[in-house]
Amino acid sequence: MAESLSFQGYHTLIRNSVFFLSLLFVSSLLLAEQEPLQESPVVIVSYNVENYLSMPRWINGRFRNNAGKPESEKRAVATILSKLHPDIIGLMEIGDLRQVHDLERHLHEVGLDYPYQEYLHAWDQERHLLLLSRFPFVECHSQAIFPISINGKVEHSPRGILDVTVALRPDYKLRLLCVHFKSKISVPNYNQDSFRAAEALSLRNYVNAIMASDPKTHLLVMGDFNDTKNSKSLVTLLGKPKKPEILHVLNLTDDRGENWTEYWKEADLYSRIDYMLINKELESSIVQEHSGIARPALWKEASDHCPLFTEILPQVNALPTPLPSPL
Repeated sequence: MAESLSFQGYHTLIRNSVFFLSLLFVSSLLLAEQEPLQESPVVIVSYNVENYLSMPRWINGRFRNNAGKPESEKRAVATILSKLHPDIIGLMEIGDLRQVHDLERHLHEVGLDYPYQEYLHAWDQERHLLLLSRFPFVECHSQAIFPISINGKVEHSPRGILDVTVALRPDYKLRLLCVHFKSKISVPNYNQDSFRAAEALSLRNYVNAIMASDPKTHLLVMGDFNDTKNSKSLVTLLGKPKKPEILHVLNLTDDRGENWTEYWKEADLYSRIDYMLINKELESSIVQEHSGIARPALWKEASDHCPLFTEILPQVNALPTPLPSPL
């Protein structure tokens, strides 16, 4: 009889212990679901890699009709990016898909791999846009054919608009636009300043449409705009002050406090023509002290541009719901 009671008591103790542990397990799952995810900074880079493509060029004092970017320059590009260790890279002046694969190989050799990519081949048959990401894309709205209007005549933005939305975490999405406006090289058919101004106006309207469809969009517009901050194209693109869809220029400098981003050798001119532009919704997520212009000693070996970088810390404002009290 005593053994029976002892066994019964032991069985009850085990049953109650299992129930208690189960309750703790369920409570921990509920708590895990409602606690904010661990916040990790996300590094984003914008970089014109200067003719990462096959074209006529001088190599070692010899002119070649169709030569790729020299290996020393490719290695310099990869080395610079490895120092920044970006999670997302927006690239300008990349060539065909063979050049994309070549770049990926060089990046892999320095420990950088990106499972997600968006490659945009637009009106320009040589220079394209590329975005590499460690985070998945949830939407892609890139515009290979992006019409603009100049004096009533329809033209096309040479590189279009690369447009993807990236999930930095399940509850935080970032929309990225990557662009490369018309260069300052003159062409006989139109004025290059007017062309960039037309590109900027069309992009401004595009941004307006994005913000009208979802005012809470976290938006970053980056790339080579081929114009200075006081130019008509940049003023147009930023938008009207106090409007909710206005964009702001990220204040980026190098370790010497200088903010030029490109050296034009033929004109012997240093200019700030590359930018990262953000909207109001994204401002609180920018880590300004970890943002800037990378200018290592070998920058000129890689490109005539220097990469821009910023760090984003996704913010979550929702408070956890209290757990139900156990019975």
